Amino acid sequence: MIFAVISFFAAPLCSAADADAAERENKIKIAYLYHFSQFTEWAVQPSVFNYCVYNDAHFSEMLKQAYLDKKLVNTVTDLNSTNIESNLDTCQLIFFPNSVSTDILAKVKDKPILSIGTQKNFSQFGGIIYLFEEDQKIHFFINNDTALRVGLKISSQLLSLSKGEPL
Repeated sequence: MIFAVISFFAAPLCSAADADAAERENKIKIAYLYHFSQFTEWAVQPSVFNYCVYNDAHFSEMLKQAYLDKKLVNTVTDLNSTNIESNLDTCQLIFFPNSVSTDILAKVKDKPILSIGTQKNFSQFGGIIYLFEEDQKIHFFINNDTALRVGLKISSQLLSLSKGEPL
């Protein structure tokens, strides 16, 4: 079941000439974030689950609209946009849709936060899931060693869909 869902969202992206390509790509990323949270276990289940988007208000608003009627996890869910480093500790999942400094990643790499980013070498800088485009599809690489080290358990089903980290 998870394979069918993830495969659907990994469908070919629209051509670069298509004006809706960026929006379609964002919708695919939003779907990935949803599934990543559903197939990850936190050692301590928080009373409020905070989805955070770092430094991208447009993506954050799209996320809020997409998740309006969805049950995300078994707790109260809050969706936040932040560009303040001190707020990162309140997140259970944080998405970095743009490049981010290694200093900021260093602040979350040892915390039980599912960090997801699109920046090249994201997992080498301490991020857990790296989203990347390859052959006009969105793929992901999971750094399970980092996830386990910070107390996150990612489903074996999801791990089996993780691609090798691109060079």
